[in-house]
Amino acid sequence: MDEKYWDKMAADYDGEIFSALANDRRDVIVSYISQFADPQAIAADFGCGVGKFLPVLAENFSCVHAFDISNKLLKEARQACSDLDNITFAKADLSKGGLKLPKAVFALSVNVAIMPSQKKRAAIFDTISKHLNKAAHLLLVVPSLESALYADFRLVQWNLKTGLTPNEAASELEEQETTDVQLRQGIIDIEGVPTKHYLKEELLALFKERDLDVLGIEKVEYPWHTEFESPPTWMSEPYPWDWLFVLQKNN
Repeated sequence: MDEKYWDKMAADYDGEIFSALANDRRDVIVSYISQFADPQAIAADFGCGVGKFLPVLAENFSCVHAFDISNKLLKEARQACSDLDNITFAKADLSKGGLKLPKAVFALSVNVAIMPSQKKRAAIFDTISKHLNKAAHLLLVVPSLESALYADFRLVQWNLKTGLTPNEAASELEEQETTDVQLRQGIIDIEGVPTKHYLKEELLALFKERDLDVLGIEKVEYPWHTEFESPPTWMSEPYPWDWLFVLQKNN
């Protein structure tokens, strides 16, 4: 998940990359953005991609700084937001130390710190925290490890309902490329791409180290078709989810 990877994704971003905005069943993320809206304040999108959330941020804040590692994604974002004059775009590898970016009083980061490298993930969290003003708010969305394991349970349950034996029902799980060592670190292969998933308690510990107070924790719920092709109609709630943490910089 380096610059070359994201440049490659730009060619078919909507087809390749999951959209939290499009699939958020309860519009939790947009609701929180609106809750913290301030027409006088500066906002930032750390890892803006092709700019899915930028129109929402631009509507609710005076200025929005959009950062991403990929020039090609930034190009797509600029084109998508060409009618908005309060957004600035800048290429930034958030996993690199020493960055000097504009600070914000509100920030959004959606599924950015998801690479398998612990060092890079830690650096991204440090960079985001460093570029928040005192008392600034941050909405951070990341994949849930609990949800990924729950989806495995639902797959086995589905197989059992078709008449398979317990061993047969679980056989698809054995075909997954994720190793035991990876799983214990929250790394799960998503269509061949090792992707970091987080435990809620893991996130609590990470933010405590970075002067970020947790104001709220929400599930960003998604339909089952985001996990399975043609899921059965009986498969309803609880739905799969990402974690959304509402954070505040305390110094």
